[in-house]
This record gives sequence, C-alpha cells and structure tokens, in this order.
Amino acid sequence: MVVGALGVGWYLFRAAPRDVTLVYGVRPPGAPAALEVEIRRGEELVRRSELAVPAAGGEVRHPVRLKDGAYALTWRLAAGSTAWTGRQALDVSEDATVVLSVGP
Repeated sequence: MVVGALGVGWYLFRAAPRDVTLVYGVRPPGAPAALEVEIRRGEELVRRSELAVPAAGGEVRHPVRLKDGAYALTWRLAAGSTAWTGRQALDVSEDATVVLSVGP
C-alpha cells in the first residue's frame, strides 16, 4: 500500500510543470527590437510570446512553466527591416534557468 502511494506521488510530482526561466542573451540589434518566441512539444504549440528588446541588447528574461520533456524553441529577432531567426532544442527535467544567445 505504501509503495503504491509513493508511486502515485512520484508520478504526480513528475507530471507537474517545472519553473523554467529562459534568459535570452541578445547581442545589440542596433535599434529597438521585438523577440518572438515559439515553444513546441512535437507539433503542439505550447507557448508563443513577443518580448521587447532595447537597442543596446542585453538579457531578456522569459519565465515559463513546462512539463518534463523535449521541446523545440524557435525565435525571431526583428529590428526595423532586418530580422534574424534561430532554433534551439530544450530538454526539461527540473526547475532551471536556461541561457540562450540570440541575434546578429
């Protein structure tokens, strides 16, 4: 009985979303910019966000709650008529801060 209760507790603990802070290290785009981010798990769109980026660049913090698993993060940094894009794999298994470099 105790083993069964521990198993159920472990399952529920692992199914709970994790607190993940994505920190985008943005190299200076030269003008105020918008950072568009999509987080997908397989084909499912989990999160879409648009974050403001100052012309001087710097760190942009993006707190999210994600369940354990593999994700694909796609980003697009647009400054004026110029845009840069990228893709990054993300594995979640614990609460964490993940630093990603984006930009020109």
